[in-house]
Amino acid sequence: MPIINIDCWEGFSPEQKKQWVKELTDVTVNMFNLPPDKVLVILRDTPLANWGQAGTVATDPEFLQKSRITEKQTRFV
Repeated sequence: MPIINIDCWEGFSPEQKKQWVKELTDVTVNMFNLPPDKVLVILRDTPLANWGQAGTVATDPEFLQKSRITEKQTRFV
């Protein structure tokens, strides 16, 4: 039985979640030739304050810029 776990930022509407679960289920059923009741989808909404990337919390107004650091930064103390 496939279990599909999705961690996402909060803010998706109930209708979007319903469609997301339906489409994930449909793709999995078709790809693996399974009955739909064998596919479990779990969506976990996480507040932006609980997300971070590249050392920056997602609530930071400059998150998009700060979270795109692709090279290791050298720190001198």
